Amino acid sequence: MEALSTEPATWASLPAVLRESWRRSAARISDPERALPPIELDGAELSSCREDHPLRLVLPVLRRLLVHPAADAGLIVATADVRGRLLWVDGARETLRLAERSGFQPGANWSEQAIGTSAPGLALATGRGVQVHREQHFSYAAHRFSCSAAPIRHPLTGAVLGVVDLTGGDQAVAVHSLPLIRAAISAAEEHLRFLPALPSPARLTTLGRRPASVSWGQQLHRLGARHAEILFLLSWYGPPHGPQQGLSAGELAELLYGEPAHEVAVRAELVRLRRLLRSRSSPENELLSRPYRLSAPVQLDAREVKAALTVGDRHSALEIYRGELLPGSEAPGILRVRRELSALLRESILSDGSADEVFRYLQLPEASQDQQAIRVALKLLPPGAPERAALVAGSENSPRS
Repeated sequence: MEALSTEPATWASLPAVLRESWRRSAARISDPERALPPIELDGAELSSCREDHPLRLVLPVLRRLLVHPAADAGLIVATADVRGRLLWVDGARETLRLAERSGFQPGANWSEQAIGTSAPGLALATGRGVQVHREQHFSYAAHRFSCSAAPIRHPLTGAVLGVVDLTGGDQAVAVHSLPLIRAAISAAEEHLRFLPALPSPARLTTLGRRPASVSWGQQLHRLGARHAEILFLLSWYGPPHGPQQGLSAGELAELLYGEPAHEVAVRAELVRLRRLLRSRSSPENELLSRPYRLSAPVQLDAREVKAALTVGDRHSALEIYRGELLPGSEAPGILRVRRELSALLRESILSDGSADEVFRYLQLPEASQDQQAIRVALKLLPPGAPERAALVAGSENSPRS
């Protein structure tokens, strides 16, 4: 059965990643038969965004490795920012003219939130390379083309800078299309690595710190408790890290208070936070609304710990993890992530940690009285190790578990 975006009963035939994307799209696009991508940048504003965006530095690489081969095959290449706004579109002239009729042009927003499922939007939503055939687009305006896309990242931090998309006929989703895009992106990221002009994203420090702080380059600002919670939640749950494209006031109220009845208080805090960001950060770091989200990626120490543990890098995780997430916060959304991160670290250390890693783990306030961890450390440490005496003393003076 062919999947139709206007008939949810047919969606079961879609691959899982597309089915989930269609569900998210349906919550935002009420009429997929008439939906068109909004043109958010035009004229001077588009020129300014292009001049300020770090991907302008790799356009020659992308043109040489991707745009020129694409044009020869009748395809076009689009480069979009992290919000899904197309900044550059180039390639075969006839395909460019046809694409403009569907709103696939510089300045248009092709995020999931704006137009539903498309390769650029889905790549940003999932953080992975994707392919979307003609009829798999949620909005009918995009059914003319197929497309493949993958995110391009900051080579030093891993933060998503934008997305590179290949659009056109069936060749746009051929077996070799995604490998070709990834090869071009890898070359572009390597080129970015050696450019001193590449800006660093904002960094939010939340682990074991009271108060938390956010830094933009050399600027450091200490955050109030509520602003720290909101910034963390928007960064943890929002794009480009997860499938969500932002949070509504009700969703933020649930995460902060445990119930949606505090939307007025949340909106007031968001107004104050927006003023703070505008006064302290660069123009790229803005709080957007409907839904609420950050306009640029934010580095999270908590996410770095989770990423390190996921690949078994306990040494790096312990270097970054200075204590529990936002200590003192009682917000349900923070408590959930705090427990998840703490349990992930503990399980990794006790299951596979070396003697030094287990001992370092025991220096954390939350782990100092962990009797199981103490027993594991004593089992791993050699008989003459000086750390044993301190652990034995601590074990004898602690309640038995």
